[in-house]
Amino acid sequence: MRSLLCVPIAMLLATSTAHAVPDTRTGTEHVALRDVAEQRDATRAVHTARPFSVLGLTWDGAAPDDVEVRVRTGERWSAWTHLDPADSGRGTEPLWTGRTDTAEVRARRGAADVTDELRLVAIAPDPSPAPAPREGRGGGPAVVTRAEWGADEHLMTWPPQRTTTKAITVHHTAGTNDYACAQSAELVRGIFQYHAVELKWGDIGYHALVDKCGTVFEGRAGQPWDAADAGRGDVIGGHVAGFNRNTFGVAMMGNFDQVAPTPETVRAVARIAGWKLGQVGVPPDGRTTLTAEGAPRSKFPAGARVPLPTIFGHRDVSNTACPGQHGYEQLDAIRAAARQPAP
Repeated sequence: MRSLLCVPIAMLLATSTAHAVPDTRTGTEHVALRDVAEQRDATRAVHTARPFSVLGLTWDGAAPDDVEVRVRTGERWSAWTHLDPADSGRGTEPLWTGRTDTAEVRARRGAADVTDELRLVAIAPDPSPAPAPREGRGGGPAVVTRAEWGADEHLMTWPPQRTTTKAITVHHTAGTNDYACAQSAELVRGIFQYHAVELKWGDIGYHALVDKCGTVFEGRAGQPWDAADAGRGDVIGGHVAGFNRNTFGVAMMGNFDQVAPTPETVRAVARIAGWKLGQVGVPPDGRTTLTAEGAPRSKFPAGARVPLPTIFGHRDVSNTACPGQHGYEQLDAIRAAARQPAP
């Protein structure tokens, strides 16, 4: 990664604060980067009107080939972080930044700088921690419900549609691992806001999210979490475009390109996978065949019949690194643990 000059804070304040458009209801600011002065190193620097802890980059039209961002905390800049595009092709995956008000962005398509085509979305979720998860019923995992982590149900505009689960798709939320477990609910609220509103999905994409301490958060609305409700079927998620039907999406909260998920995370993902597949009589170490529905970042055309493990990684069907190399390497351990009876 090439070395970049730091931008003086006085310049940041002068060039970008006026372009931030705050949404006081959601704690979100939108900054069109074309309105922010380009620096000598082809970056755009943004200083928002209020601190944020989650950000994403969105665009219209063709996606950039590469998007990177770094944030400033105190006197220090973070390392540059590559952001993968979300499956919809409308923006990147969200990034947990911790509390900050300053970011730099760079983006390229081929050899051309296209940073001016992007909008920065800076989200300041409620920082309140969630209560301890309630115990599951009928062998299900303990889970922090949407009400408990603070989902604003006014943002949920996606009508739940029923499906039958045939496989588990494992993700990572990417971005960073630098969050405390007490901040997990804040991160989930930020992902919800970004997925539901900024990417226009109408709800959070994943059925479940698991933090580094192994705490499970309820994701997509309408998903049954008690065995007594399993007969009405699962809901179609928004986590793996082209294969959302018949799959149950579990996201490990963190970036596992360079480091492995914690043992607590792996055990919790295995617990969810074993419980969910057990409800429908699907072996966690088995195989299934799914029919592709077609999507911009899918590896398969609409109508293709695709054989897959019953627990597979996002990268198996989409052009993405998700769930990270070290996350992907844990899939065999997840399958093996999912075969064991729940404690």
